Amino acid sequence: MAEFCTTKRIAYHLEDIIIEAKKKLVLVSPYLKLSEAFLERLIDADSNDIEIKIVYGKDELKSTERNKLSKLKNLELYFCKNLHAKCYFNEFEMVITSMNFYDYSEMNNREMGIYLTRKEDTDLFMRTAKEVKSILNSSDLKTLKSADRKIFSQKANQQVTKKTFSEGHCIRCQTSIPFSEYQPLCPGCYNTWSIFENENYSEDYCHNCGEQRETTKKRPFCYACELKLGKHEKKTSSRW
Repeated sequence: MAEFCTTKRIAYHLEDIIIEAKKKLVLVSPYLKLSEAFLERLIDADSNDIEIKIVYGKDELKSTERNKLSKLKNLELYFCKNLHAKCYFNEFEMVITSMNFYDYSEMNNREMGIYLTRKEDTDLFMRTAKEVKSILNSSDLKTLKSADRKIFSQKANQQVTKKTFSEGHCIRCQTSIPFSEYQPLCPGCYNTWSIFENENYSEDYCHNCGEQRETTKKRPFCYACELKLGKHEKKTSSRW
């Protein structure tokens, strides 16, 4: 259940979000000035090959901040000129707040926010993550030593398969889409899925028959369709 937070609690959750990230970390803040404590946490995350995305939107970064961020080899830094939102999350937990990722805010301002988890607040978590994805798509990549933009369309184009059938179904929303074992999500749902890229995340529909069944991006077919398509493996049958 979502938790209301004031300044100290927000700072606590923000640090925990950085520490507990396993694969991805997204930080959205109009004003950006890192405290030494948060910089150290980001360096730790970077050393663990966590993919870090930071979006800011007010003023050009000072050389001191650019130098700090250039230490992060897995960082993508974006600028969004009309950004006012503040949101921080990893694969599991999120804070939506009034507090900037700015040392002055942490030490001097009275802030408030909401802490939530993907497990207990799934709809709110995913809707927020989808909006952040939209912000990223409309932002400009800022060049740092290790920054390298990844474009959704390029990822999609890399997924190539021999089509056995002309029509399939999105495993998340059931929309009719071209049949592709390696791309069983419609563009909108893929856009949301790509934030975390968890191939084992539970979905709701079979890509082949469209029936409501437990599937994943890695295994997009129900048991019956796996048998029909010759995809079923005895070693993994216990999953069903």
